Amino acid sequence: MKRWWFRILTGLLAGALLLLGGATLAYLRFLDSPLGTPHRVMIEKGWSGQRILQHLESQGVIPSAFWFSWLMRFNGQTQVRIHAGEYQFETGETPEAILLRLQQGDVVRHRFSFPEGVTVREVAARLRKQGWEDAEQRLLADPALPGKLGVRAPSLEGWLFPETYQFVRGDSIEELLTRMIRITRKTLEQEWTKRADGVELTPQETLVLASIIEKETGQPQERTRISGVFHNRLRRHMRLESDPTVIYGLADFNGDLTHRDLTTPTPFNTYVIFGLPPTPICNPGAASIHAALHPDQTEELFFVATGDGGHQFSKSYAEHRAKVNRFQRGRREGDGRP
Repeated sequence: MKRWWFRILTGLLAGALLLLGGATLAYLRFLDSPLGTPHRVMIEKGWSGQRILQHLESQGVIPSAFWFSWLMRFNGQTQVRIHAGEYQFETGETPEAILLRLQQGDVVRHRFSFPEGVTVREVAARLRKQGWEDAEQRLLADPALPGKLGVRAPSLEGWLFPETYQFVRGDSIEELLTRMIRITRKTLEQEWTKRADGVELTPQETLVLASIIEKETGQPQERTRISGVFHNRLRRHMRLESDPTVIYGLADFNGDLTHRDLTTPTPFNTYVIFGLPPTPICNPGAASIHAALHPDQTEELFFVATGDGGHQFSKSYAEHRAKVNRFQRGRREGDGRP
């Protein structure tokens, strides 16, 4: 009887050892199974741990969700704590390396940038190309969006700072816009508190003027001089007569600014209205914000484009007309560039 029980126990033990050995061998093979090809996968927010592991297995990132869960247990992780986001796994990465990346949230970081002088409409189009499919609807058709983001203005025009931003898949468009606005607000506050004597612009007016300077300036060194012209005209209650403001107010500008365009009233037509337009006409950079608050002290009231990105400046209308005839002979007279 004792021998019979002994044989049963011995058989059970041998079977258990075989199972354990097989499992150990399978686990070791799992650990020694580097990724054969690169894989990029997206782990969405709110996914359960089981769904994450099944997704990784189905995408070929890990050879076994079962053994990966044991790897997590052996590493002291009783619950699945994996950061959501987009991951890029490279050839040769082992399950242990993959687990470490997932635990650290080593997600793919993308770059988004736009230059000075870009409008909100253009920023929205760029955001859509980066994956935010509703960007144009959100930025252009949601009148409540500025208020939600802390901007007291009818639109976000002028408040999106031209810069290169990093983002990860899963970031909301509001998160990215908030970062842009934060930099604009910080830059504006720093410059406005150090504004030149005699400058009486509000912060919002500063952005408006900075945006016009941004659009008018072809050469960086002219920013403060152009700013000086605009300040002189504002002090004398002269119309700014800036072509870029007129263009901004046109719904279907085809590249040819006509006399009719210049004489058609819009809130942005500075040939018709006095003072500044109601909002910025683009998103200016730090240099143009600085220039708006630090104009050159001159008596100049006019400038005309020379065709090489620069301008010729004048104190009198007669002098200005002569330069217009010189640099823009055969073209529309350059009164649109004050």
